[in-house]
Amino acid sequence: MIYWLLRSATWLVRWVPSRPRQTIAGLLCQAVYWLWPEKRRHTIKNMAHVLGRPVADRQVRQVARRSWRNYGRYLVDFFNFPNITGAQVFTQQIDVSPAEGGWPQLAKEGLARGKGIIIATLHFGNWDVAGAILAARMPLAAIAETFKDPRVDTLVQGQRAEKGIRVIPMEGAGARKVLQALKNNEAVAIVADRPMTAKDGVPITFFGCKTYVPGGPAALALKVGATILPGFAWYAEEMPGVFYAKIDYPIIAEPVPGKSAQERVAEVTQQIYAAYETMIRTAPAQWYMFRPFWPEESSPR
Repeated sequence: MIYWLLRSATWLVRWVPSRPRQTIAGLLCQAVYWLWPEKRRHTIKNMAHVLGRPVADRQVRQVARRSWRNYGRYLVDFFNFPNITGAQVFTQQIDVSPAEGGWPQLAKEGLARGKGIIIATLHFGNWDVAGAILAARMPLAAIAETFKDPRVDTLVQGQRAEKGIRVIPMEGAGARKVLQALKNNEAVAIVADRPMTAKDGVPITFFGCKTYVPGGPAALALKVGATILPGFAWYAEEMPGVFYAKIDYPIIAEPVPGKSAQERVAEVTQQIYAAYETMIRTAPAQWYMFRPFWPEESSPR
């Protein structure tokens, strides 16, 4: 059922102009926001953290609703992904990376170290477009979750492969393949913003409050000495059909004398999330986090 819905959606969006389909998808996702109280509460609390305001604040609730509308825009653009080329996506991007030569120069410098690069991104803007922009200029692998239905998995991952993104499944032998790609001095992308428990995650400070997140990207980088590049693509609200693209300053993951591996994983993870925080502040309504990201005791009231 899901497979045929996805196939139908991919066919249908081809015939609907960009702005109407994004508007319709945004309104449908906003309806889900109103009809799903639990997700609505989580979204509002997360945005209260981001904006530093109470959950009852009008601006917090406006941004929470907009994040669901923007997520609808991301979904319909994903359905339309097979209908555009990687070259088209590349020409629609405006590079705002903080370095002369933009993100290609930062990626080139990272690969020059010979130990691979990890593109650490998050559920923000349009991460599939971010991958397509990179893959149009350099070989790129991406870590992704697989789907139980093999037809759905083939359809979704095939769309990414068509844009030059080599998908590495998160499950099974995925970690070994990622390590091998980094040892081969390749670029690997991972969507890394995922809340975890105190038992399983690495403690960090994010928007002024303590929470727990995966330490995997930092641990992988430290294991092989890879350079971490926080990277993003997000919608240019004032220019329909255009994306901003950015790779932030590199995070060099190397051991430090006198510090344990666990301490370094925590430090590098904190650096990654500092870059995430700066990015989210740029366009908070383009961060799609609809589950609790901070422990309940630290949630705004």
